[in-house]
Amino acid sequence: MAIRITKITAHATDAKARLPGWLINSNNYRAFLDVLVAPYQDIEDLLISMLDGHSIDTAIGVQLDVIGRILDSARTSAGQPDEDYRTQLYGRAAELSKAGEVETLISTWLGIWEPIRVLYDEFQPAAFELIAELAVDPGDPDQDAAAVAAIARAKAGGVRPILAIGVPILFLWGDSADADGSGDLPDDADTGWGDSADADANGDITPGAGKGGNFTRIL
Repeated sequence: MAIRITKITAHATDAKARLPGWLINSNNYRAFLDVLVAPYQDIEDLLISMLDGHSIDTAIGVQLDVIGRILDSARTSAGQPDEDYRTQLYGRAAELSKAGEVETLISTWLGIWEPIRVLYDEFQPAAFELIAELAVDPGDPDQDAAAVAAIARAKAGGVRPILAIGVPILFLWGDSADADGSGDLPDDADTGWGDSADADANGDITPGAGKGGNFTRIL
C-alpha cells in the first residue's frame, strides 16, 4: 500500500514555536531561524513536487501517461479521465507485482477508493468479497468499471470477486402511521416505526431516534 506523505509547509513557524521561553520573543533569534530553516523548506517543496509527478496517487495528465508507459498500460481512449486511468494503473501495477494475494487485493482497493476502511471476506468455492466503505458513493459508472477491471487483473485466475461500495447511513425511523393506506409507512414497533397518524397524508416520516446501518452497492 502506498504510504501517504504529508507535506509540511511551516517548518520555520514550527521551529520558532519550539524555542525555549527565554528566547521565544527574541527578534534576532527568530530571524536567525527563518534564515536557517528556509533551505530545508525549499528542499521539501521540491521533493514533494517531484514525488507528486511520479506517483500513481497524485500524478495528473501527461505525468500519469508517463507512468502508464512504464507499466505498459495506455489509456483506453484519448478522453479517458485521469481518475479512471489511475484506477486502471493500480490494477496493472498489482498484476505486475503480485499474484492475487489478499494483501495485494486490499492494497489495490485502498488505492482506488481511499476508503474509510476495506472489508474482506472469503467464500467457498473460490470467491472473495471486497467492500470499500466510503463517506459518499461517487456513483461514477466509468470508475466502477475501471475498479472491477483492476481487481480482475490483480486476482488469481479462477477466483470470483464480489466487489461493492458501502456507505454508512442513518435510517431515520419515524413516528407516523400509514394513515392514507398507501402501504409505505409500516408502523411495526419491532422495525422502529411508531403508531401516530400521518396528519398531512403525504406519506412522509417524522424522524425518530434513528438506527444505523450500511447501504451496499454491488459493482
